[in-house]
Amino acid sequence: MTQPPAQPPPFAAMLRAAVIPMLCTAPVIVLVFWITRHTRGGLAALLGVSIAVAFFASGLYVMQRVTNANPWSVLVGALAVYLGQVIFLGIVILLLSGAGWLDGRAFGLSVLAVALVWQLSQLVAFT
Repeated sequence: MTQPPAQPPPFAAMLRAAVIPMLCTAPVIVLVFWITRHTRGGLAALLGVSIAVAFFASGLYVMQRVTNANPWSVLVGALAVYLGQVIFLGIVILLLSGAGWLDGRAFGLSVLAVALVWQLSQLVAFT
Protein backbone atom coordinates (compact mmCIF):
# COMPACT_ATOMS: atom_id res chain seq x y z
CA MET A 1 0.00 0.00 0.00
CA THR A 2 1.15 3.47 -0.69
CA GLN A 3 0.99 6.38 1.66
CA PRO A 4 -1.06 9.41 0.66
CA PRO A 5 1.09 12.37 -0.34
CA ALA A 6 2.25 14.43 2.61
CA GLN A 7 0.24 17.61 3.03
CA PRO A 8 2.18 20.77 3.84
CA PRO A 9 1.41 22.21 7.28
CA PRO A 10 -1.44 24.74 7.07
CA PHE A 11 0.73 27.58 8.35
CA ALA A 12 3.39 26.92 5.70
CA ALA A 13 0.72 26.94 3.00
CA MET A 14 -0.80 30.14 4.38
CA LEU A 15 2.62 31.81 4.51
CA ARG A 16 3.41 30.77 0.96
CA ALA A 17 0.00 31.95 -0.24
CA ALA A 18 0.52 35.35 1.40
CA VAL A 19 4.15 35.92 0.41
CA ILE A 20 3.60 35.33 -3.31
CA PRO A 21 1.00 38.14 -3.68
CA MET A 22 3.18 40.37 -1.49
CA LEU A 23 6.12 39.89 -3.85
CA CYS A 24 3.87 41.23 -6.62
CA THR A 25 2.14 44.05 -4.75
CA ALA A 26 4.92 45.41 -2.50
CA PRO A 27 6.91 46.99 -5.36
CA VAL A 28 3.70 48.52 -6.72
CA ILE A 29 2.82 50.00 -3.32
CA VAL A 30 6.29 51.52 -2.92
CA LEU A 31 6.36 52.80 -6.51
CA VAL A 32 2.97 54.48 -6.18
CA PHE A 33 4.08 56.35 -3.08
CA TRP A 34 7.46 57.13 -4.61
CA ILE A 35 5.70 58.76 -7.57
CA THR A 36 2.93 60.49 -5.65
CA ARG A 37 4.80 61.45 -2.44
CA HIS A 38 8.34 61.61 -3.85
CA THR A 39 11.43 60.10 -2.21
CA ARG A 40 10.27 60.67 1.36
CA GLY A 41 6.96 58.92 0.66
CA GLY A 42 8.62 56.07 -1.21
CA LEU A 43 11.05 55.40 1.62
CA ALA A 44 8.24 55.60 4.17
CA ALA A 45 6.21 53.14 2.11
CA LEU A 46 9.22 50.82 1.87
CA LEU A 47 9.60 50.94 5.64
CA GLY A 48 5.87 50.34 6.10
CA VAL A 49 5.83 47.37 3.73
CA SER A 50 8.90 45.88 5.43
CA ILE A 51 7.50 46.23 8.93
CA ALA A 52 4.08 44.89 7.94
CA VAL A 53 5.46 41.85 6.09
CA ALA A 54 7.79 41.04 9.00
CA PHE A 55 4.89 41.55 11.39
CA PHE A 56 2.51 39.16 9.62
CA ALA A 57 5.14 36.57 8.72
CA SER A 58 6.39 36.42 12.29
CA GLY A 59 2.81 35.91 13.49
CA LEU A 60 2.39 32.88 11.25
CA TYR A 61 5.79 31.54 12.31
CA VAL A 62 4.92 31.85 15.99
CA MET A 63 1.52 30.25 15.40
CA GLN A 64 3.21 27.32 13.71
CA ARG A 65 5.55 26.90 16.68
CA VAL A 66 3.03 27.21 19.53
CA THR A 67 0.09 25.23 18.27
CA ASN A 68 -0.68 21.58 17.74
CA ALA A 69 -3.74 19.67 16.57
CA ASN A 70 -5.77 20.54 19.68
CA PRO A 71 -8.31 23.22 18.63
CA TRP A 72 -8.23 24.93 22.02
CA SER A 73 -4.48 25.38 21.91
CA VAL A 74 -4.78 26.79 18.39
CA LEU A 75 -7.35 29.31 19.64
CA VAL A 76 -5.29 30.29 22.68
CA GLY A 77 -2.14 30.53 20.56
CA ALA A 78 -3.90 32.66 17.96
CA LEU A 79 -5.25 35.04 20.59
CA ALA A 80 -1.84 35.33 22.25
CA VAL A 81 -0.11 35.99 18.93
CA TYR A 82 -2.75 38.56 17.98
CA LEU A 83 -2.36 40.38 21.31
CA GLY A 84 1.42 40.37 20.90
CA GLN A 85 1.12 41.72 17.37
CA VAL A 86 -1.23 44.51 18.43
CA ILE A 87 1.13 45.53 21.23
CA PHE A 88 4.15 45.40 18.90
CA LEU A 89 2.43 47.45 16.20
CA GLY A 90 1.23 49.98 18.78
CA ILE A 91 4.80 50.42 20.04
CA VAL A 92 6.10 50.88 16.48
CA ILE A 93 3.42 53.47 15.74
CA LEU A 94 4.18 55.34 18.99
CA LEU A 95 7.92 55.33 18.27
CA LEU A 96 7.46 56.58 14.71
CA SER A 97 4.60 59.02 15.34
CA GLY A 98 6.89 61.97 16.03
CA ALA A 99 9.47 61.21 13.35
CA GLY A 100 9.78 64.27 11.15
CA TRP A 101 11.71 62.34 8.50
CA LEU A 102 8.83 59.91 7.96
CA ASP A 103 5.88 60.55 5.64
CA GLY A 104 3.18 59.29 7.98
CA ARG A 105 0.46 59.05 5.35
CA ALA A 106 2.60 56.94 2.99
CA PHE A 107 3.75 54.76 5.90
CA GLY A 108 0.24 54.18 7.24
CA LEU A 109 -1.40 53.55 3.90
CA SER A 110 1.33 51.14 2.83
CA VAL A 111 0.90 49.17 6.08
CA LEU A 112 -2.85 49.13 5.47
CA ALA A 113 -2.38 47.92 1.88
CA VAL A 114 -0.07 45.13 3.02
CA ALA A 115 -2.53 44.15 5.75
CA LEU A 116 -5.39 43.90 3.28
CA VAL A 117 -3.43 41.89 0.70
CA TRP A 118 -1.89 39.65 3.36
CA GLN A 119 -5.16 38.91 5.16
CA LEU A 120 -7.11 38.24 1.97
CA SER A 121 -4.37 35.94 0.67
CA GLN A 122 -4.21 34.13 3.98
CA LEU A 123 -7.99 33.74 4.07
CA VAL A 124 -8.05 32.29 0.57
CA ALA A 125 -5.26 29.87 1.47
CA PHE A 126 -6.97 28.82 4.69
CA THR A 127 -10.33 28.14 3.09
